[in-house]
Amino acid sequence: MKKIIYIVTFAIMAMLLLHACQKDPIFPDPGFEIGDQRAEVRRDTADFYNIKMKMNVPNGVKLIELLDAVNFNVVDEVHDYDGQKNFNFNYQVDLRSFDKDTVLNYIIKVTDKDLRSFNQGIRIAVKQFSFPEIKLVGGTNLAVVAPSYYVKGLVSCGLNNISSIKILFEGNEQYSFTPSSPIKEMPLKKIVFLGNLQPDTDYHIDIIIKDDKGQESTTTITVRKGANIKKPRRIIFRRLDNNIINMDLIYNPTTGNLSTLDYKFSNGILFRHEFNYNALNMVDKLVYKNYGADGVKVSEQKVFYNYVAGTKKLSTIENQITSFFADGSTVEGAKTTDYKNFVYRADGSVSSFFKTATVSNIYYSDPFGLGEQIFGEYWQNMKAYQVADDLRRQHRVDYDPILLPTYIEGFPPFAETTSVLSTIFNDLFWSKYIMTSTVHTSSRYISTYLEEPAYSYETDAEGTLVSVTKTYRGSSISSNIGKSETFTFIYD
Repeated sequence: MKKIIYIVTFAIMAMLLLHACQKDPIFPDPGFEIGDQRAEVRRDTADFYNIKMKMNVPNGVKLIELLDAVNFNVVDEVHDYDGQKNFNFNYQVDLRSFDKDTVLNYIIKVTDKDLRSFNQGIRIAVKQFSFPEIKLVGGTNLAVVAPSYYVKGLVSCGLNNISSIKILFEGNEQYSFTPSSPIKEMPLKKIVFLGNLQPDTDYHIDIIIKDDKGQESTTTITVRKGANIKKPRRIIFRRLDNNIINMDLIYNPTTGNLSTLDYKFSNGILFRHEFNYNALNMVDKLVYKNYGADGVKVSEQKVFYNYVAGTKKLSTIENQITSFFADGSTVEGAKTTDYKNFVYRADGSVSSFFKTATVSNIYYSDPFGLGEQIFGEYWQNMKAYQVADDLRRQHRVDYDPILLPTYIEGFPPFAETTSVLSTIFNDLFWSKYIMTSTVHTSSRYISTYLEEPAYSYETDAEGTLVSVTKTYRGSSISSNIGKSETFTFIYD
């Protein structure tokens, strides 16, 4: 009997629950179907933009609002769809007041009769009327220290085609381009040669762009001579073997000259170079100290650069090694002359010198036609290759007008302390400009043992060097061909 009563009671409760559900139907929240929440409209083609979406509001619309997505203020209230449940929403945005690039961010808010709401954001990018323009990298007011400048940016004529581009420096044309086929947009990266700028003087680079509708724009970059180039305090060197070396650079606070270069291995071994300069700002002594992982100095070497009295011309380069012994004692060796008989050309460049044999035809060039003599030899192996015939010689042939912030004008590019640092001196301290290509010197060379490195680099928006990547196109170790190592520059 109890079992029958339980079954009947359960059935009655189920019927009551079903009846209650039928009396209180639940409507889902309002919803949207929109094709594109981000739209771009060019003013050439439209005065209005229609926001369109399919709306499903099962309980009926009470209110539709257009909100500003920035401050959530109500821009407009829409009552055309009050009470509707399933419909196509269409709202027209007036664009006629916008004559410059503008971004409109809106929120469509729908509230139903149960005061439940749903929001949908939409972004409308309004593009100005088509007109020739360039979006520059680096701005329009610059202080430069190099004798040239890269004009970089994105040239666009909107919906029109580019007719011509010209770059002028102080009214003189340095670059002209006319497309061979219709093009509306293109990246621009061109060198403008500035020459020797005078202090406290403004110079002007004009970029003139014309479109196929006859419209023309002129963007002017004002250039003045910068005081000094930024110098890095650290260089992170990723070697071919993927080991990371930290190189710390310490400068004399009075002269700004590099005084100490620390080449630090990850295991604690340290190669330190200390630079001393004479009255003519030429390096006259380079001290190399080798510290073990425990911080104890294990060797020391001095290189003396001797000059003809009162000049910057080398007479000899001497070497002196200090020996360290297990009992802690040291013995300073006698000076030996490693280089002598320097012969100079009339323009001040070195023509030849004597090491263990005469090394002739030292390569210099004037890459930008400024009357400079830029040292261009690339010493791959100073002990073996430097005095060999020209089959073992190679030199730089291409440069970009970007000053190397580590270049030391008064550091003669001939001697070394340790072969580990030779590549650093070659790549960072002996070249004034960023080199891009190296070639073998002899036309008889047909092998691959010369490194012949190529270089690429990155700068920031102000033109400051950020990194240099060196890629080996040849190598005495064949497995290194095509591999790269990178210098990354860190500034204060």
